[in-house]
Amino acid sequence: MATRNSKTIIVTAMSIVTFTLILFAGSVQGLEEKSIEFDKQLNLINKPPLKSFKTQHGYIIDCIDIYKQLAFDHPLLKNHTIQMKPKTIPKENGRDEEASSTKLYKSPINMPKNIKCPAGSVPIKRATRKDLLIAESFKSMGLNHQTNTTQHTNIVDPKGHYFAVVVYRDHVYGASSRINIWKPNIKDGQLSIGTTWVVTGPKEDTNSIQAGWAVHKLLSPSDATLYTFWTGDGYQKTGCYNVLCPGFVQVSTQIALGQVLTPSTHNGAQTDMLISIYLDRPTGNWWLMYEKEPVGYWPKDIIPRLGEGATAVSWGGEIYRPVGTVSPAMGSGELPNQGFGKSAYIMRIKVDKDYNHPQFLDPKKDSLSTLVTQPKCYNAQYGFQAAAAWGYYSFFGGPENCLL
Repeated sequence: MATRNSKTIIVTAMSIVTFTLILFAGSVQGLEEKSIEFDKQLNLINKPPLKSFKTQHGYIIDCIDIYKQLAFDHPLLKNHTIQMKPKTIPKENGRDEEASSTKLYKSPINMPKNIKCPAGSVPIKRATRKDLLIAESFKSMGLNHQTNTTQHTNIVDPKGHYFAVVVYRDHVYGASSRINIWKPNIKDGQLSIGTTWVVTGPKEDTNSIQAGWAVHKLLSPSDATLYTFWTGDGYQKTGCYNVLCPGFVQVSTQIALGQVLTPSTHNGAQTDMLISIYLDRPTGNWWLMYEKEPVGYWPKDIIPRLGEGATAVSWGGEIYRPVGTVSPAMGSGELPNQGFGKSAYIMRIKVDKDYNHPQFLDPKKDSLSTLVTQPKCYNAQYGFQAAAAWGYYSFFGGPENCLL
């Protein structure tokens, strides 16, 4: 009897080991297939550089022939003529220039002096497997962003996305603001952003552009980075984070999407960046401006609905947490009532309203509202200060570990 029991135990153990090995082999095969797929994608994304530089943060900047960048792999851009600079730049109402002398902030980004691309090329951050891993997080965050409600829900989103933003609902041709930069505490797999969204169209066919800063351990373990995201079909098949797919046309030799940004410090030096997104009327292209530098544009062919302008803009923060993890910090990690130096801010909120006279002007106060999906953890508020540095502004954010 003992021998029979021993044989049974041995057979059972061997079956368990065999089953485990089969699972492990399947897992390894799955990882190998994923690895091969990533390598194929990276070979398509990363074009042959004319020159390359490794930054102090560890990532690589490639100098890519401006006419051979990934954008032109898009089937709608095969015969596209590069627009080297915008034909129109919306005028400021004077507040931006005045604010530059207030010394409230310092510049958060500069191309390292040792990085200078050859003439005819543009700096592009080399894509890695890590970039591909987080791409879906950005896509799903955009998919869940709603601008057609003012409801404060306090509902736990099973997908782990939460917003705290100020929303402008009216027809516009552009938006501009100074976005305060932080590096909130996050854990593996989590994402926290401070950004501007420009949106039009129904949910299933949304055309949207985002630009701001993002914090994710795969992007940079302890830094915020400059990011963009776009879609031309409601985040279904088109669009991507930064330049991981054909679409965005880079023209700047000074700024690269994905560059590390210098963050603010609590009760210390504050850094922010002037981000402007607007429709260049003569061409129908949407341009991204960083401070006064035209970074590049999204051609009208890939975001056709935005060719007639946007119907909503929002400014603020968003977080993502994988299922089973506590919630990360948003903004500075402080609620908006802590004020300047502690809470994350977005100041000099402006919109470009007049098609025939491009100009960034203050929005009407009654056209602004807030969208907060978990107010017990995160919040946003807005106001107006006549002092030159602020104009219409918003504070947003909230602490980590609020949702378990």
